[in-house]
Amino acid sequence: MSSALIDRYDFVFTPDEVEQYKKLLLDVGGNPYFGYEDYKAAIATAAELVPSRFRDFCHESVLRDFSEHPFVVIGNAPIDDDLPVFDPTDPVADKYRKKKTFVAEGFLSTYAVLTGTEIIAHLTVNDGDFFHDIYPKRSMHESQSQKTLGTLRFHRDFTNHFVCPDFVNTLTLRDTPENEVYSTFAITKHVLRTMSDADLEILSQSRFHTPFDDVSRASTRLTLGEAKDHPIILDGQGGVKVFEGRTAALDDEAARSLDRFLQALHANKQLRISVPGDSVTFSNHHVIHGREVQQIRDPESLSRRWLLKTHNVFSLGNFEEYFLDDRPGVVNG
Repeated sequence: MSSALIDRYDFVFTPDEVEQYKKLLLDVGGNPYFGYEDYKAAIATAAELVPSRFRDFCHESVLRDFSEHPFVVIGNAPIDDDLPVFDPTDPVADKYRKKKTFVAEGFLSTYAVLTGTEIIAHLTVNDGDFFHDIYPKRSMHESQSQKTLGTLRFHRDFTNHFVCPDFVNTLTLRDTPENEVYSTFAITKHVLRTMSDADLEILSQSRFHTPFDDVSRASTRLTLGEAKDHPIILDGQGGVKVFEGRTAALDDEAARSLDRFLQALHANKQLRISVPGDSVTFSNHHVIHGREVQQIRDPESLSRRWLLKTHNVFSLGNFEEYFLDDRPGVVNG
């Protein structure tokens, strides 16, 4: 197993910087859940006033080779002082009622501006919210989604969706120090280097199928139809498409190659425990990720664990044909 990521940070805010940043975000007007376009415009102005050391870091970080260095880990990022506990029956609706400040949303928004990316939304996830929660929902505790209470197996977000984001950005708001809950990652380019040429050839062919994810399938807003068959390997730079336990091979030979690929993912697995204020961004094309719930000492604490999340793309213009007519940036699917 590779070494854990827990001790590595690419950037850590000083106490003065985080207080300056938090004050800036508290002064941003608007509501990111009701009136997103106005909020986005206010954020664009605020991004110019973010602490200069972080602005410089963001400009430099986007120059890296994402296939070899797909992670950015930030510590002591600004989050809200008031973090309410939500009704597990419908935590999203309860968030709308209870969350009165939007510091966490503001951080993820300004970070997008400073890295030259744009936040994208899907109608099938929280009716098209641009910010959504890794937070347990009672009816989906056993699902393979961000709303599960348990382990979430290795996957790419929107594995086989027709609009797949380029980046996943997460910000930890409330953790579970009493429990052992690990974020898991495998850098796909490193994994593929361990595979045989024969397996690489098979994994590059459209001999696999992944149904749409649990959150999208649970939506009552629209019917997505059937996902298309696909290869596991998408390009020569480590781009892959897989969801462990959901992706199936269409023939026995392909099944054996898929099994070996999944074994290689676990052999190259990295573990991380995040604390409040940790922001982890990674390339959705070059990292397969998940979550492992191991030792549980406080089930109630686990049910309140909360990370805020965005999906980002290089440009919304690449996906305009899929957007709702009246909601720019929201995919009709």
